[in-house]
Amino acid sequence: MSPARAVRLTNPVRHYPWGSRTVLPRLLGRAVPAEQPWAEIWMGAHPLDPSYLPDGSSLADVEPALPFLVKLLAAEEPLSVQAHPNRAQAQAGHDAEDARGLSRSDPDRSYKDTNHKPELFIALEDTQALCGFRSPKDIVETADRLGSAAFSNLVVPAAREADQAQALREILTRVLHLEGHSRSELLDEVTRACRRLAADDRDDGHGADADKTAVAWVLRLDEHYPADGGVLAPLLLDLVALVPGEAIFVDAGVLHAYLHGAGVEVQASSDNVLRGGLTGKHMDVDELLRVVRFEEGSGHRVRPRPVRPGLEAYDVPVGDFAVWRAQPAGLPVAVPAVGPTLVLCVDGWVEVGGTGLEQGAAAFVPRDGEDLMVAGTGTCFVPSPGAV
Repeated sequence: MSPARAVRLTNPVRHYPWGSRTVLPRLLGRAVPAEQPWAEIWMGAHPLDPSYLPDGSSLADVEPALPFLVKLLAAEEPLSVQAHPNRAQAQAGHDAEDARGLSRSDPDRSYKDTNHKPELFIALEDTQALCGFRSPKDIVETADRLGSAAFSNLVVPAAREADQAQALREILTRVLHLEGHSRSELLDEVTRACRRLAADDRDDGHGADADKTAVAWVLRLDEHYPADGGVLAPLLLDLVALVPGEAIFVDAGVLHAYLHGAGVEVQASSDNVLRGGLTGKHMDVDELLRVVRFEEGSGHRVRPRPVRPGLEAYDVPVGDFAVWRAQPAGLPVAVPAVGPTLVLCVDGWVEVGGTGLEQGAAAFVPRDGEDLMVAGTGTCFVPSPGAV
């Protein structure tokens, strides 16, 4: 059987205010700074914004069942606090919004499709994110260090719940349901307390450094989203710092927000997002509270696992996608990808299926019974359908 040929893709760019004017344009060899922020480049067959082949056909027409979507993402400013539904929630939410007569392009629509959206984010630059809840005990200890009576009054009674999940649910519900004067008063008091704590050089023991980092992010978020309850997210969620090559897997229902950085995101092919703050887009707080998993630290790091020289795998607990990082270094590398595959070059130059890819370029490789051979001297990510 002869290897399938790779087909170079043209991929849509999404310009959101939180994007970077330098990171993605530079990756693609464009002039910087760009006129507007480049936030995401989509690679896949999602019907909302599919990739295109050289003959002008859409990948959504050629491979409509492609189960994953790949994005290059660059966050100069924080993204929204958000979670994604599981499949059953997505189907129910999509049907309910259809019944309400919301069009697929309606800005008040949360469910654009019927799929779940687990995702793997692999850092290309140093990246900071919030992912998964801190324990109620940690939240209360942070409140004590902060010294804000209003914040303590908000979280301490809820944290006394014997059931941890119920405690976290009650804390988040209280935060997200604050409105008007009550919310602005709380945020004013919390930010004043954060400034005091940030200026205090004393080391008061375990947890102080983490709280100082959380406080710094509260103050930064307040600059961009004043009067937004999402400003309190760093006091409730775990702060995750990734160096290039490290990754974090975010399953359905995990509350998270990418704060700053850049990377490759591989996810199930979906655009379903429930937002709870740090955004000017549509928010449905009650629906978000319905889909969130109230578990401590429910996101987890994924480090590349060596497979063979020049090849590493990022192991994920879902079957929608598998992800490899190939670094051939002059010797061809066999990638055991199964089914229709994308190849994204992020550094240098690689060749796959008779097609050369420079940094920032991507190709589609149809179903093939043989291992995918990657040559060249660069670095590429190879997502394909997975198996669990």
